Amino acid sequence: MDAVNPILAHKLGHSQPVASEQAESATSPTRQMRRALGRAADNAVGLSASVLGISEEAMDAESLIADGPDGWIVLGLRTGDAAGLSGLFLMDQPLRSALIEMQTMGSLLPLAETQRAVTRTDAVMTVPFAANLLAELGEVEFGTPDFNMAAYDIGPVENLRTAGLVMMQGQYRVWRVTVQLGGGEAQGEMMIALRPQSDNAPQPVEDSNAWSTNLRDALDDAPADLDAVLSKMTLPIGKIDAFEVGQVVQLAGTTVGSVTLTGPGGEKVATARLGQVAGKRAVRIEDAQVDMQDAPPKLAPVQQFVETAKEPNPTSSDLVDS
Repeated sequence: MDAVNPILAHKLGHSQPVASEQAESATSPTRQMRRALGRAADNAVGLSASVLGISEEAMDAESLIADGPDGWIVLGLRTGDAAGLSGLFLMDQPLRSALIEMQTMGSLLPLAETQRAVTRTDAVMTVPFAANLLAELGEVEFGTPDFNMAAYDIGPVENLRTAGLVMMQGQYRVWRVTVQLGGGEAQGEMMIALRPQSDNAPQPVEDSNAWSTNLRDALDDAPADLDAVLSKMTLPIGKIDAFEVGQVVQLAGTTVGSVTLTGPGGEKVATARLGQVAGKRAVRIEDAQVDMQDAPPKLAPVQQFVETAKEPNPTSSDLVDS
C-alpha cells in the first residue's frame, strides 16, 4: 500500500512530505531515469531493467575520450545543426550481452566470467535500446532545459578514439547509470555524455563574405586540367599487344556528341560535342554548370548526353582532321 496513514505516521514520529518535496521527488533525475529506462528496455528488447544508481559530472571532450572506459559499446549522438558529434552513449559488456541475448534468444544467459570483445554488429543491435531510452528521457524532460534528449541522431562508432576525431570541443554533462538486468544479480553500466545544446549553435565568422570573395577571386585564375573522353572500352591484353600502326578500332555506339569532359580525379564536369575550329580539334560544351559555393562544392552528377535516332549525320565541319 503506497498511501500513508497520517495518524499512524504522527504516532511513530514521522511527518508527511510537503507538496514541494513530493514534486521535487517526481522530477528528480533518478526517478526520471528509472521511469524511462524501464520503458525503453521493455519496448526495445523485452528486458526487465531498473536503475540502481546514477551519478552526474562535468567533463571536457578531451578528458572524456582520454579517461573513458575501454571495450564498451560506443554510439555517437549528433543534432541536426551540429558540425560533429555532440554526445556519446556508452554501454559496458554485461549490458551489451543482455541486450543481444534478449534479441537472439529471448532470455538472459548465466553471467560469464569473461566478456568477449565488442563488434560492430553488437553496436548496431544496441541502437534500438539507446534510441528508445533517449526518446523516453525526452518524454519525462530529463536534463531540460539544457538538453532535448529526443533531438539526437544516433549511430555506431568504432571506438572512443575514433569518436574523439569528430567530437565537438567544450564541456559535456556526463551521467553514469548502474542498471540491474533481468531482476537478478546481473548488473551493467552505461554512460550518456552530452554537450549543452546552447553551445551547439555555430559561432558567427567575422567578415565571412570577404573571405568567400577573396577565395573566389583566387580560384578564378587557378589552372584546371580537363580531359575530353570520347569513348572507353575494355580489351584483352592480347588484343592490345596486337595493335598495329594504321589499324582501325571500331567504337560501337560512339558519335561526335559522346564526349565527356572529366576532371583530374575522373569526375564528370560536362558533356560536349567533338568538332574543329580553325583546323584544330575542339569540343563544344553542351551541358555544364559549376557554381562556386561558400561550402566545399559538390558537383552534381552530370546528365548523360543521349543522341536520338533522328539526329542528322555529322557534317564535314564536325569531323576531326588527323
